[in-house]
Amino acid sequence: MPLVEAFDGPEALEPVFTAEFDFLPRTGEYLAIDTPSGYFVHHRVVEVWHRQDTVGGGFRACIRLEPDD
Repeated sequence: MPLVEAFDGPEALEPVFTAEFDFLPRTGEYLAIDTPSGYFVHHRVVEVWHRQDTVGGGFRACIRLEPDD
């Protein structure tokens, strides 16, 4: 299962969350994130990229999300 970091803006330096996915989310797909109150917050995937953790190290999948009301 791929470990994916989710960011909330193009200039964000720290991910909002990191999670394992059964699949790599693609641009245009939606994520419904459960909240403690039992409602879902919907986000649209607007960008997907991969970054290298360390020089010569493995790559990590990253996505950028925008809220979708």
